[in-house]
Amino acid sequence: MTSLADKLQDLELCLKSQHEQEVSYGRALREAIVRMDLLIEVEVLKSLGDLRLQKGKLGKDSAEFDKAAALYAVALLQCKDPDTGQTLEHRIGYMEKLSRQLLQGYTPHFRWLLPDYWGTADSNVLRVAETCEKLDRSTKYSQHSVEETYTETLVTAIETSDMFLEVEVLKSLGDFYLEKGKETGVSQFTKAAAMYKKALTRCEDPETKQTLKHRIRYAEKIRERAKMRSTSDESRPRERRPTVGHQFGNITTPDVTQDRKLHPEVPSTYEDYLQKGNKDLQTGDLDKAEEHFAAALKSVHVKGEHREEAEPLYRLSEVYMKRGIQSKDGGDFTKAAALCNAALVRSKREDIEEAIQDITQSFVKHVLNTEQMVEIDNTKKQKLMLKKDRDYAEGEIKMIDENIDPYSLDDDDPELSEMEKKRVEAIKTLFQSIVDQRKTFIARLVDECIEVMGPPPCKYAMIGLGSQATGLVTPYSDLEFAILIDEETEHNAKYFRNLTHYLHLKVINLGETILPAMGIKTLNDFYSDNPLDSWYYDSVTPRGFSFDGAMPHACKTPLGRGRTSNSTGSSELIHTPCNMTNVLKDDLKLHLKKGYHLGSILGNVSLVAGEQGLVDEYMSLCTKQRRENDGKVLLAMAKTDLTENAPMFQIQDLTASLLNVKKEMYRFSSLVVSIWALLHNIQMTTIWDTIQELRNRGFVNDENAHHLMVMVSISAELRLRTYMNNHGQVENMSALSSMTTDTDMGEKLKKVFYFSNRKQLMRYYYTARPLKHFISHLSEKKPKEGSPTFFDNSSELKAEVYESLCDYKSSRRCQEAIYRTNLSKYGEDTAHFDIAQSLANLGNSWMKLADYSKAVGYHEQSLQMFRDIHGENTVHYHIASSLDSLGRAWGDLGDYKKAVSYHKESLQMMRSIYSVNTANQDMANSLNNMGTAWINLGDYKNALSCFEQSLQTERRIYGENISHPGIASILNNLGIAWKGLGVQKKAISYYEESLRMKRSIYGENTAYPDILTSLHNLGAAWSSLDDHRKAINYYEQSLQMARIIYGEENAHPCIATSLNSLGIAWCHLSHYRNAISYHEQSLQMLRSIYGEDTAHPDIAESLNNLGANWGYLGDQRKAVSYYEQSLQMMRIIYGEDTARSDIAFLLNNLGNAWSNLGDSRKAMSYYEQSLQMRRSIHGDDTAHPDIADSLNSLGIAWGRLGDHRKAVNYYEQSLKMKQTIYGEDTAHPDIASTLNNLGSALRYLGDYRKAMNNFEKSLQMGRIIHGEDTAHSYIADLLGNLGVVWSDLGDHRKAINYYEQSLKMRQSIYGEDTVHPDIADSLSNIGSTWSDLGDYGKAVNYYEQSLQMMQNIYGEDTAHPDIADSLHNLGTAWGFLGYHRKAIKYYEKSLQMRWIMHGENMAHPHIANALNNLGNAWSDLGDHRKAISYYEQSLQMRSSLLGEDTAHPDIVDLFHNLCIAWRGLGDNKKAMVYLFLKEKMKQKLG
Repeated sequence: MTSLADKLQDLELCLKSQHEQEVSYGRALREAIVRMDLLIEVEVLKSLGDLRLQKGKLGKDSAEFDKAAALYAVALLQCKDPDTGQTLEHRIGYMEKLSRQLLQGYTPHFRWLLPDYWGTADSNVLRVAETCEKLDRSTKYSQHSVEETYTETLVTAIETSDMFLEVEVLKSLGDFYLEKGKETGVSQFTKAAAMYKKALTRCEDPETKQTLKHRIRYAEKIRERAKMRSTSDESRPRERRPTVGHQFGNITTPDVTQDRKLHPEVPSTYEDYLQKGNKDLQTGDLDKAEEHFAAALKSVHVKGEHREEAEPLYRLSEVYMKRGIQSKDGGDFTKAAALCNAALVRSKREDIEEAIQDITQSFVKHVLNTEQMVEIDNTKKQKLMLKKDRDYAEGEIKMIDENIDPYSLDDDDPELSEMEKKRVEAIKTLFQSIVDQRKTFIARLVDECIEVMGPPPCKYAMIGLGSQATGLVTPYSDLEFAILIDEETEHNAKYFRNLTHYLHLKVINLGETILPAMGIKTLNDFYSDNPLDSWYYDSVTPRGFSFDGAMPHACKTPLGRGRTSNSTGSSELIHTPCNMTNVLKDDLKLHLKKGYHLGSILGNVSLVAGEQGLVDEYMSLCTKQRRENDGKVLLAMAKTDLTENAPMFQIQDLTASLLNVKKEMYRFSSLVVSIWALLHNIQMTTIWDTIQELRNRGFVNDENAHHLMVMVSISAELRLRTYMNNHGQVENMSALSSMTTDTDMGEKLKKVFYFSNRKQLMRYYYTARPLKHFISHLSEKKPKEGSPTFFDNSSELKAEVYESLCDYKSSRRCQEAIYRTNLSKYGEDTAHFDIAQSLANLGNSWMKLADYSKAVGYHEQSLQMFRDIHGENTVHYHIASSLDSLGRAWGDLGDYKKAVSYHKESLQMMRSIYSVNTANQDMANSLNNMGTAWINLGDYKNALSCFEQSLQTERRIYGENISHPGIASILNNLGIAWKGLGVQKKAISYYEESLRMKRSIYGENTAYPDILTSLHNLGAAWSSLDDHRKAINYYEQSLQMARIIYGEENAHPCIATSLNSLGIAWCHLSHYRNAISYHEQSLQMLRSIYGEDTAHPDIAESLNNLGANWGYLGDQRKAVSYYEQSLQMMRIIYGEDTARSDIAFLLNNLGNAWSNLGDSRKAMSYYEQSLQMRRSIHGDDTAHPDIADSLNSLGIAWGRLGDHRKAVNYYEQSLKMKQTIYGEDTAHPDIASTLNNLGSALRYLGDYRKAMNNFEKSLQMGRIIHGEDTAHSYIADLLGNLGVVWSDLGDHRKAINYYEQSLKMRQSIYGEDTVHPDIADSLSNIGSTWSDLGDYGKAVNYYEQSLQMMQNIYGEDTAHPDIADSLHNLGTAWGFLGYHRKAIKYYEKSLQMRWIMHGENMAHPHIANALNNLGNAWSDLGDHRKAISYYEQSLQMRSSLLGEDTAHPDIVDLFHNLCIAWRGLGDNKKAMVYLFLKEKMKQKLG
């Protein structure tokens, strides 16, 4: 084997022979990686660092120092050799010192220490992808340069600490060698695997790691196959072949994989389809080629692999271009251009950009029959012009906001109406400017087309339709238009068809046309009866300025929909004015029936380009036609619109879900004005002029005209704002708060505009709601002139809007105003539906505000009033609903039995109202609420049944795959039920499904209470799986969201809950002081909400949690104090003698604290009180988790008192009960825990085999629950317990093996270098076992590590039980080593610490034990009098703890020690007394 010295010498010679050191170092680094030679790799990195340091020194360049820092850091991180590591540390120190000297105190940046230096994960993916694509393009024509280019980039990535790029470059080098191996042989596959392995060591992303592991396996597998082939080929005669040079870049139709990196994870069918399509393309079978390329596209599209879509899209564009050359059909060229642009969005390849230009040139040549070269830079100019128009709109909106803001005024401000008019006028002017800019832009595109095509053969007018004509067009809107010509011949029609195609090409090349808009049959066959034939969804291409789509209800362009199966003619819109009016006249019924609405669209047009005279002629003919049919056509259109849009006019409850601003606001506003006009025989023009015409002719009064103008302007403005924010036609808007402010197009495919001006939204609803009510009641007759006022700013509407915005305080104030109004209207003593409903609404409001006592009060009043109205024993929906609400309120108050009682009564009533098989929302709600009540009572199986029935009902109502708030809520509750049943993975699955659904409803980044709940529950589930870091991540998101919803500085129960949960998670990670900080914040907030001296359940819970953490920190007296405060508060709230689960839980905790203080009798008393209370709550003979928990605690208490038989008895009762609850053979954490405790008790009884059997059962169950190979704290505990029992059996080597497994697992859970009590415990156990093996030196080493860790955790001078134990163990080990004075020193420190913790005069088992060991140490030193003094103190304390006449093994040991000590003093008489007492007690013990 070559020595390191030889390798370094070779490296030095290699470097000297090269011209450029940096290049040669890069090559040396690459070779070290492929050879997997870590020593050389570290040496090269060090040398590169030296080179950068030298450059930095000479040039006084801070950037070079930064690069040196990065290189040294990576070398140090990878270095395994201690000497080299020391050298590197010295280098780093020297570099920092030199930098400060030369650069005025500048310290080099170790950028890899800054996690956010390179931005978010999403932005990194885009950045690295773009970098790699540039590298691919730069190496396109030279295979030799691929290796070198990527090597240089690898060095750059390391120097700039860009780990994302480093991993991707290593991966790409692996891909390069893999592909090369197919041509040159086995060695390249080895290199590929080495590169992937190196990438794996540097990668931190789980998904990328999985990909790399897959590639490593693939490379190794293909290498073995290649080896087998080469072996089998050796015996065959070989044919010599002439040497052929590489032909990269010279092939007209290159191989499919030439410009792509090989991705082994992509199925072979993708590659197969591409290869088949390529062959078809070469043979000219375009139909088959299209079929194969479409299949390749589909294979990756369904998996969301958008980058992989680029190649088949590009190939499909080739198919359509070739088809266009053959057919001379401009439509084929537009499809080719759209496909090519879609490929370009997914992969910024230069060949695709060139292909787009080729398509346009080919169109000009083969369709327009001209050889004229088209100016290439036009598209760039057009994009800049479009951007300028959009920037103008954005600037104007900002100016309007700053100068005309009616929403800053109060509703009763006299200036409000005038300010609203000014705002409407400003918005109207802005939209007129947008219309004019669009005309100019489109006219310029048309002029460019005509310049190439030659002048038009006749007069023409391009007429804008839709929003272009109504004056509401945006800079992102589709282009809907038709063409009027003064002479309709085939020659003229062909010219304008080609003009349309050419214009379409120019619009497509702006890059904002989604593929479904093209109606490519193999992707989206809209005319097929099979819905699966339209499978392609374009979520990547920005959707903005484009032609109206090819969908059946769209196609409002001169080319129309082409010929359809139901028509003999064409829906082409290139006609003379007269013939265009005939389209309306002849086809009105057909178009209205098919939802095409051509009649209403063609009735309102505006000039875009061409002759105004043709437009005037056309409009004159339309007017004449309307007069002839006496407005019947317009009335028919109005009727159709009313019928087809009936659901839009129905009043729906407002919710917090995402608003589709186009469908739900803009379209509603436009339709209302249109229908209103049509009913009065008024043809629409611009929306503003149409409202004015309605006003002028007396169909709308001045006040309603104003309200209509305001509503239309708000809806138009919000649509424009949403498009501007989302950079395209993405209509999602939310009035809730956003979790982030990032709006980069690359970050999220699903955009949401977070709209902050809530008063503007409220103003929209002031008019939209009464107008919707009015329109929904319209019949065929014209509306009466005396229509109601279209303005409602009532408390009812405000309350509803505020609730949808999660402003519960404002909503509650409105509800109180409604209640007062109803009382004054109907009388205080009157039982009336409106009053009862107001009471119910107030109850719901107080529930949202977490004041459940007030909620109960209002719901009880509401229930009583509904019973007075309908009859005391009447079965009625209102009564059932009130019962259900009371159940929820009592559940929130913690009285779960009462809650269940109300829910049962409600559910029973609902079932008698509705049929069992009826899918009814009220039934679904009742079942869901009933399930929640069962959850609170700990009956998870019953809960699960209710939730599943509720989910089934909801899905029958809304559909199997529909996202709905109710379904999302039930999925969340199913997660809670499965969590309660101990199936955490299933719980997480439901929580995640619920969260996904909520985000799809409310928005990906929306801050909303239901999303907050899901995040919080996911935190709790991950905490149950022992992944507390993940839990903290979810809790922190939950806390951030709560602060956004309720206010950063506001005190709110949800914020307090998140703080409390974070405290619990940090407690699990043993960061007790961190946990205490969160619990104290939570406590302080709750006291500010409910009052400093108020007794409240949440305050009591915070006190309890503080008690637990102080207990973990070893301050049991503080723990008892907090527990007692909590208990006292609970009794004040619920009554001194009230039996409640939470009170029973507190009693149990007090038992734990007193047990830790050594007062086992007091502990027992609390445990028994807890058990008694739980039995009174759930029933004496009921199997319930809480009762089983109390039995388990009593087992622990009896074990601490030394009565392990009694402990076994309680553990067996607890185990039996848990198996009854969860199932005999069910793997459940509670069952596993009790098996573990039973094993411990049996061990103390000396039944080690039975103990081991229980530990192994528990371990097996733990692995079933958490996963066979999962590192989990519970499994680590069990491995430790198995170590203990093997030690008891005398097999200390086996014990050490288990302890080491436990230690390794704990280190993998908490971190190799993390200080954690469990790791310290493992170190202590290993020390004890080495002590048992007689290797006391090793024992001391482990004990000292354990002690140091404990002191780091709790503090150097903190009195803590674990520190006291470590001191005690060190005393024992030093004693065995013969260092008795050292032993005494440790024992005394341990004893002193115990007295601080438990009190100077407090009797405690640990103090008694310490006194006994001090006696042993003094006895070993020959000072028997001192020994006797300590033994007697220990004996006295044991007797007081256990009882004067109690027989116990520890007292037997003390009698024995006293016997020896007195004998040492020569007092054989006293020695005999203790010998007698010892033997007598041994007999008593049996």
